[in-house]
Amino acid sequence: MNQQLIPASILSGVFDLAVSKQLNMEELLASADIDPAFVGSQDEFLTSQQFENLLTALIKASSDPAFGLHFGENTRYNSRSTVMELVYSARTLREALRELVKFKDLLAPSAQFQLVVGDKQASLSYQSGLASLRENQVAFNELVISRLFSIFRWLTGGDFPLEEVRFSHPQPIYINEYNRVFQVPVYFNCANNELIFRKDVLDLPLSGSLPEYHERVGLMAEEQLNRLAAGYKITRQVVDYLNTNIGCGAVGVEYVASHLNMTSRTLQRKLKQEGASFAELRDELRHELAKTQLQNSSVSMGVLASRLGFSDASTFYHAFKRWEGVSPGGYRKHFINGRELELQS
Repeated sequence: MNQQLIPASILSGVFDLAVSKQLNMEELLASADIDPAFVGSQDEFLTSQQFENLLTALIKASSDPAFGLHFGENTRYNSRSTVMELVYSARTLREALRELVKFKDLLAPSAQFQLVVGDKQASLSYQSGLASLRENQVAFNELVISRLFSIFRWLTGGDFPLEEVRFSHPQPIYINEYNRVFQVPVYFNCANNELIFRKDVLDLPLSGSLPEYHERVGLMAEEQLNRLAAGYKITRQVVDYLNTNIGCGAVGVEYVASHLNMTSRTLQRKLKQEGASFAELRDELRHELAKTQLQNSSVSMGVLASRLGFSDASTFYHAFKRWEGVSPGGYRKHFINGRELELQS
């Protein structure tokens, strides 16, 4: 099973939440098989399975179906996070978001963030990249997007010009909580999880700007990023190669091994030492990309199969049904029907 690494620094936020909600932190950590000594550490890492178990325990202990929204909404300035220090000391929101994207591996290594700037609007999109997060994917989406919104509001003194929010999951029953938290139109069954806002806010000066301190913290972040990379060096290189080359056909283990100047057998052995496997890494990426691409009705199954590096549409069909329990066509139909219902409501 692929065990992606997540910085244990995330536990600081969990500790704050446990205190505010009167949750038993010791029991939460024990249920996820996490050493309490990891709390406050900048040098330890959790596996994706430990993170999944912790998220499950938090949701269960809080008895809150909108746990993700509320956890993210109540994010506070946390000086124990190097990345947040870097973001808060930036000159402008544009610089802060660029730092967030650059050092996102210190917060959520599997996630993908993208800042897109248009003529009048800008957006920050996010995809978790954790195909293993099934039961808790909605909560994780809510947590990240609402936390980003809290950070934006903190940076801009509470008056952030948010215009629209999009989520990739279906609309939950507690839609009123989304409306209360964001107070702008919220859409579901979208291609990405995304915050859309006015472009002009990107270059406004931030009150917490400290250029010299920002530079020092940036060096600290670089060091932490290097330590993280050393923790799963080969896995990271394989994921980076697959992200770049998926759709080009060269995503077989022999191509990746050759790119890394080693034999296929050596690559498989090194991945195993890091708790990963080539097949699972490639499957996770294909799975996430397939779900996104299937939301575009103009992309044929044959073209999509080729983009994902499958030999034919039939092989892709069987793989997707194994991942989701439904055929690619069934998944697409469900998405389109859900989107139509949303637009009519």
